[in-house]
Amino acid sequence: MSTDYDPHEIKLANEIASTLKDRDSLQLHLQLVRKYKEEFLRRILAKVMSLDESKIKRSRAALYTFLINQGGSNHDPGH
Repeated sequence: MSTDYDPHEIKLANEIASTLKDRDSLQLHLQLVRKYKEEFLRRILAKVMSLDESKIKRSRAALYTFLINQGGSNHDPGH
């Protein structure tokens, strides 16, 4: 897998990282953007952001990553 990300991948990964307040994991978000379809990532992001903070055990970013991995293995939404 090439690590040369195109501008759209970089922009999307930055947007997701900023929304989740997870800038330290930008490399992970770049990998997820490359692996999964944008629509899938945005759907999971919207779901995570719609939850009340008190319902989240660890962090929004941890929940997002968990749901991506769950959905990705069950429905294969990759490119």
